[in-house]
Amino acid sequence: MISVIIPTYNRAPTLKIALEHLARQDGVEFEVIVVDDGSTDDTAEIVKKFDVRGARCEGIKYIYQKNAGQGTARNKGVQEASADIVLFIGDDIFVQPGFLKAHLETHQSHPEKNTVVLGYSTWNPPSEWGADWVRMGGGWFPVEVNDYMRFLERSGWQFGYGFLKPGLVENPQPYKFFYTSNISLKKSYFQKEKFDESFKAYGWEDMELGYRLFKNHDLKLFYQPDAKAYHHHHIPETELPKKMQRVGQSAVLFKQKHPDAWVIPTGLKKWLLKWATNPITLPLTRLLGKNTYFKFKSWREFWKGVGRQ
Repeated sequence: MISVIIPTYNRAPTLKIALEHLARQDGVEFEVIVVDDGSTDDTAEIVKKFDVRGARCEGIKYIYQKNAGQGTARNKGVQEASADIVLFIGDDIFVQPGFLKAHLETHQSHPEKNTVVLGYSTWNPPSEWGADWVRMGGGWFPVEVNDYMRFLERSGWQFGYGFLKPGLVENPQPYKFFYTSNISLKKSYFQKEKFDESFKAYGWEDMELGYRLFKNHDLKLFYQPDAKAYHHHHIPETELPKKMQRVGQSAVLFKQKHPDAWVIPTGLKKWLLKWATNPITLPLTRLLGKNTYFKFKSWREFWKGVGRQ
């Protein structure tokens, strides 16, 4: 059995579709724990009325908390989990056929306590959005996967699956792949380790937990691309500055907690990155292609976040 933990905040329509995808899973007994982080929409009603008959789901637990962040929500979800294996996904993650089975079978193939299974997430194909436009924030956006989203998926700023091969991950910094949009591990580790609830800005709260887990408990990360899920989230290029500044802020907090971790460049690399991202040099990187520009623009906004923190 697997306990699937989903933190959510004001995304009732998307959460409903995520639950529908989970309900179609077969071959695995599971439960779903939805932790509502202070939503003001109809999240509670949608979850409580959701029908899981026909699935091997033991039920859906709904937990409400005042808005406190994803880390707090995930910690509460773990507390309520009944299974020995907990699996984290987001409220905008649409799991595909065989998703839960792939996670469980990988744990069964590697029954050691220290096994962690990372599934594969990619952007939701436009054909499955069900509409030509999606409303986000104060405007409407086309649903196609844009160049910035492709950059995020390949670069490591959002996901770095291109750096991995199926099976045991031998990267010297496995915590950087501790993606809580699609990852499972033994519940018992949370008796000693929890998500650090002091992380409020976007980014690093999941990797910070991963850092402690891999360092203190010698975990082994296994990449299982058959545990596939679609990430239903459109990110326009205009979101880059805010997103990366928040990452920079969280990186400072991470570094304060773990001075030996390499999360903020120093020395020559720091100087080169700051030189390459100054207001005069940065526009020239457009001549080298969008990916190069996005890379250096991301670093520029990252440094702004570091300075603000």
